[in-house]
Amino acid sequence: MNFEKNPTAIPHEDVLDFVPDAVLIVDDNGTVTRANLASAALFGYERHAVEGRGVLDFLPSFDWNLTRLPPDSGGFGRPHAAGILTTARTCDGRTFTAEISTLRLDRDAFHLDIPDGSSLVISLRNVTPAEDARTTLLHALRQAEAVLRTASEALIGTDSEGRIDLVNPAAARLLQGKASDLGGRELLALLTPLGGDGEPLDADNAPWVLAVATGRGSRLSGQVVRLHDGTRLTVDIATRPVTNDGMGVGAVVALTDRRPYERLADEHLAAQTRSFRDHEAALARQEQRTDRAVEHAHELAGFLSGPLMRALHHLHAETSRLASDSSRPLWPEATLSLEALAADLRMTMALVSSRSEPSGHDRAPAGPQRRTVLIDDVVQAGMRAATTFAGSTHVEFSVHAPRFAVYVDPEDMTTAVGRLIAEAIGTDEDRAPRDSRHVFVAALHRESLLRIEVRGPCSGGAGEHLDVVQEIVRAHGGTLHTHGASRDSGSTYVLELPSAVRGDDATGPETTFTASVRPTGRHRALTA
Repeated sequence: MNFEKNPTAIPHEDVLDFVPDAVLIVDDNGTVTRANLASAALFGYERHAVEGRGVLDFLPSFDWNLTRLPPDSGGFGRPHAAGILTTARTCDGRTFTAEISTLRLDRDAFHLDIPDGSSLVISLRNVTPAEDARTTLLHALRQAEAVLRTASEALIGTDSEGRIDLVNPAAARLLQGKASDLGGRELLALLTPLGGDGEPLDADNAPWVLAVATGRGSRLSGQVVRLHDGTRLTVDIATRPVTNDGMGVGAVVALTDRRPYERLADEHLAAQTRSFRDHEAALARQEQRTDRAVEHAHELAGFLSGPLMRALHHLHAETSRLASDSSRPLWPEATLSLEALAADLRMTMALVSSRSEPSGHDRAPAGPQRRTVLIDDVVQAGMRAATTFAGSTHVEFSVHAPRFAVYVDPEDMTTAVGRLIAEAIGTDEDRAPRDSRHVFVAALHRESLLRIEVRGPCSGGAGEHLDVVQEIVRAHGGTLHTHGASRDSGSTYVLELPSAVRGDDATGPETTFTASVRPTGRHRALTA
């Protein structure tokens, strides 16, 4: 076309400005001879600043072979390359990804408004956003592929006709095939849901078919399905429809094989069964040991209450007879020793008698037989009972027991006070020095609470006394507290019974008295 013969025609460089892509015309030396406005805007230069510069200023990695002449002229005027990705650089040094296409020119031909020697036309556009989107898409696809490959659930994608178009490795293993072979096959032919009667469901009632038809997902637990080889298994089926513009175009089916969980349940049940059997065997052995222990306890109780008790009674009777026989008087020290020995035998007989009684497992507990009594009578009876539990001991008492009525079992409380006194006295001289054998007994009440306090010089006598007192106090619904001091200071026992006082019936003043007897050697007589 000759623009000189048609002055109204659009100049060639103005035509290039209408092209949306950046266009550079390069000569044989790699110098830009023409540039349109799009290229100037893309590189951040004025048009005149682009023209006359080397193409490498804008395309640093440009292939110089594109500027060379081809070996034959048959390639002139035809696209040399298209869709080549390279790096472009702007005026401020920033780089971006550009896609270029090239067209060779015949330098011997005349091109209007194109300088002589120009041999290459380069068209380029910025594809950085497209590349970023492509990179993001590839990353998302890789992530989705990793999720599909590592998912333990069998994931299957179907089209609107129920044909398979997506299978992850778990689904391929479940369907017993390769992913490449399963594509395009009908899912119903490989996996048939069964109804409650064990018969196959209608094709229209398959979960994935219903998801496409209704547009609603579903989840079925414990669904029995049959594979193409006839194998039946229990799975959980979850379906979600895939829509496009509100139209169902497919479904995604997630299958969870219940066989591993069933195996774990069976193993757990087997382990529980083994443990139960082991526990049963251990319980049987323990019952046998308990029966033998009960039998031995009965034998021991029979021995204590039979031969041993008769021997103790005989020894006590003979000792008492010798101590009191006036026909054959002994010297005073021997008489006192025999009296102390008789007292110790009484204490031993009491302990043996308490141990030989039937245990609480062999009889039903009768419980405390409560009635209204005076507390000072209970304290005095407990002091007299202490001689049975502690043997012969020389001791002084300080008693603080006003006369008020209490509602308790008098026999039990007498035993409790006597045993607490015996526990506070002890029977070892090393634990009760001669200058400190003093016991303080107090009985007080505050409203309905009864409080009995026993304080003695020792930290404990026979170890069984506190056990008996604990049982008595527990039966009355009370508490027993022990306050220990240093070795030489003794111990204090506090017994508290709630709801044991039913009114203040004091009939006289508080009573405090002291009783003592002469020493008798290692053992001392206790008299209240």
